[in-house]
Amino acid sequence: MIGAAHADDDANRVTLNTSAIHTGVIACNAINVSRKTLVITILIIDAATGENRNDTSTPGPQRTGPHQAEATNDVGAPTDSNEGYCVFQVSGTSNRDDVRAIQNAVLAGTRSVDGGQTFFPFFITRVLEAH
Repeated sequence: MIGAAHADDDANRVTLNTSAIHTGVIACNAINVSRKTLVITILIIDAATGENRNDTSTPGPQRTGPHQAEATNDVGAPTDSNEGYCVFQVSGTSNRDDVRAIQNAVLAGTRSVDGGQTFFPFFITRVLEAH
């Protein structure tokens, strides 16, 4: 009986992942676009170690109501050096189309192209879609 219950739970879940990117901020966002309440857990994984980067202040499973409720999690600052990706574990559906999920990567700083004579500020953002 326990094995059958576990199989039913697995049939009502889906996991989405982004690709890894080198960035400052790793911001993971998921939107519930279904007609039902979903529970979304977001993990931020370090690309080098495979370890979960979530800290104790990170939200755990987030209950999202139907139609456009958002779950979010992020680490880092624009000037940090991070490389990682987002994992979205969604309970309450087996349909990947019930969720839209992305990683918003933000990197900022200054760079010199003339040996340190002149520094140019930069701000780069990139959005990676989860599949």
